[in-house]
Amino acid sequence: MVITGIKKCRGRLYRLEFDDDETQMVHIGTFEESPYKIGSVLTDLQLEELVTQSNKRRAKEKALYLLSMRDYSLAELEKKLRLVADPNTAAETAKQMQSLGYIDDERFAKQRAQYLIKHKLYPKRRVVMELCRLGVDRETAQNATESIESNDVRQALALLNKKHYNKKSCNYINKAAAALARYGFDSCTIRRAIEMWQTEEQDFDIDEL
Repeated sequence: MVITGIKKCRGRLYRLEFDDDETQMVHIGTFEESPYKIGSVLTDLQLEELVTQSNKRRAKEKALYLLSMRDYSLAELEKKLRLVADPNTAAETAKQMQSLGYIDDERFAKQRAQYLIKHKLYPKRRVVMELCRLGVDRETAQNATESIESNDVRQALALLNKKHYNKKSCNYINKAAAALARYGFDSCTIRRAIEMWQTEEQDFDIDEL
C-alpha cells in the first residue's frame, strides 16, 4: 500500500491515507522518526510495526502525563492506559513505569490513606475498600491504613460537628446516624459518637476509646 496523504489531527497524531482508501492514525513522533513519507510503499507487516510503535509511544506519554498529575496504583494506571492502547500495551507500559520507580503501590496506598483519613474523615474500613477499588491488593491496603494514627469514633464525631453541629434535636439524631452509616461507619462507632456528640463530652483521650 502507498501513502497518499498525511493529515495532522488532535493529540499529536497523523492520519495516514493510503491508495486503497484506508486510513491509519499514528503518533507524530513515531512517524517522523520512521523512513516513511508520502509516496512510500508499506507492506502489511511494516504498517503493523509502525502502529505498534505508535501505540507504545502514546501509552508511555499518557502514563507520564497522568503520573505528573498524581500517583496511581499499578492496576489503576493500566486501566487508564487502556483508553489509548490495547490491553497488552497498557499492561506493559504500566509495568515499565513501575520498574522506573514512578509507581509504588505501597507508597500510593499510604498517601491515599492519609488523605482519606485526614481530609475526608473516612473510617478505616472504608479507606481499605477505597484503596482496593483503586487496584491496591487488600493486604497492602490494610497495612497502609493501619500505619496511620486514626480512631473511627473521633472521625465520626468530627463529621457530626462539621456537618450537623447545629442539628442536635432528637428528631434529627436518626438522620445523623444514617448519614454516618452511609459514610461507612459501623453501628457501634455511630452509637458512641452520637452519645458524645449529644452530651458534648468530647474531651477524651484517644487511647481510652
